[in-house]
Amino acid sequence: MSHPNILFIMTDQHRWDYMGYMGQPTLRDLTPNFDRLASEGAAFTRCYSVNPLCMPARNAVHTGLYTFQSGQMDNVGDWPMNVPTFTQGLQKLGYHTSLTGKLHCHEAVGFDIDLTDPEWKDEVHALGFDDVVQASGKTMAFFTEDDYTHYLEDRDLLYTYREDIVERKGPTAWRPSVLPDEHFIDNFIGREAVEWLENYDDDRPFFHMVSFCSPHPCFDAYQSALDKIDKDSIALPANVENPERFRDLVASYAALIHIVDENVGRILQTLELRGLLDDTLILFTADHGEMLSDSGKGGKCWWDDASVRVPMLLRYPQWTGPRVVDETITSCHDVAATILDCAAGEAVSQQYLPRCSSLSLRPFLTGETTGVRQIAYSENGEQFNRPWRMVDDGRYKYVRLMDTAEELLFDMERDPHGNHNLIADPEVASVLHQMREEMLKIHIDHPAPKTGKATYTPGVPHSITRERLLKTRK
Repeated sequence: MSHPNILFIMTDQHRWDYMGYMGQPTLRDLTPNFDRLASEGAAFTRCYSVNPLCMPARNAVHTGLYTFQSGQMDNVGDWPMNVPTFTQGLQKLGYHTSLTGKLHCHEAVGFDIDLTDPEWKDEVHALGFDDVVQASGKTMAFFTEDDYTHYLEDRDLLYTYREDIVERKGPTAWRPSVLPDEHFIDNFIGREAVEWLENYDDDRPFFHMVSFCSPHPCFDAYQSALDKIDKDSIALPANVENPERFRDLVASYAALIHIVDENVGRILQTLELRGLLDDTLILFTADHGEMLSDSGKGGKCWWDDASVRVPMLLRYPQWTGPRVVDETITSCHDVAATILDCAAGEAVSQQYLPRCSSLSLRPFLTGETTGVRQIAYSENGEQFNRPWRMVDDGRYKYVRLMDTAEELLFDMERDPHGNHNLIADPEVASVLHQMREEMLKIHIDHPAPKTGKATYTPGVPHSITRERLLKTRK
């Protein structure tokens, strides 16, 4: 089996429906490059994050493990280094591997941390990356040094940037970036990625991960991108208190996605000019979504679709034609098994990622199977929200709050925002029983390897028993 080149693109805090190809009016004609990938490949519209928080989701993408397996439930502590990653597997297969942008494998809290120092960079190399250029993220740039902060410092822009981060609060939180457009973080990442691809001359196949930091806050899109957003196209939620501020928030979020799309276009053009585009497997997803005030909520760490569903695209002309896939469920951590399977076959994927709960999309794309998953699973720790676990079969969403054992059940076809809890409705008692069984089965079928991290949520009894999980509320 020949080894294709692989380009893996990620965005940060990018909800599933904020794409032109999804019919999002605010982004109509403003995501032409993502739309191109969708029109020339497979667009999975029912992809879920296994944990809608940065570090846990990204660890799951690289290890193929649910976060209850790895113990990486929150943005706390570094990734366990004794768990295999798909990038390590690619290295064993002879790939030259590269990272440009955000990885977020370190908690990295402290002004004395410089991710370009060997003590930190060596850990990223050990996770399976030969070449590394890191940009940790916008808010993290306030207290962490990396390749991007050094870039800003060399141009006397770092203090200005950090001062702006601190002052972003209240009505000014969504003002335009203080940086010149060319020095914006995603333009830095895009430029570095293009340069790496232009200069790549190794005989080995490459794996290049390009991980953008938008549309994660700060919502600081620059003015020339904001000017392209039609604020009148932004629908107002019910009972919004300040329509102008809400539209400013959404406009900046959409403009950030447009900025990323422009950089994706430059990367695709580089591959095309080098004659590599059709020989490169391109996979795109995000770590988690963003509520954008849906149901009165903001940010991430919620079980709502806006937080837990993410876009996923796959383009590889040998296997995929234009196709919108809304009939099967996928997970962001299916990236791990998919990439290894596409590189060398399913057996190799299972060899390099033992106890992996990631499922490869290749058999589905090539017609060998008619589905990927029947049920989506997600969870969250207690760092930024109440701890919860969720299963979703595409119609019904079942949530269990782990601090109180409170249960929620929503019919997402009739109630897409999850406003009406059906847990006590006798007409869906059989559905409730089945969803409890599905949650239990996922935990039973996917034991946790020994990672050195806790594999349960703090404050919750360690063992999850059938009796406790299936207990009916009185």
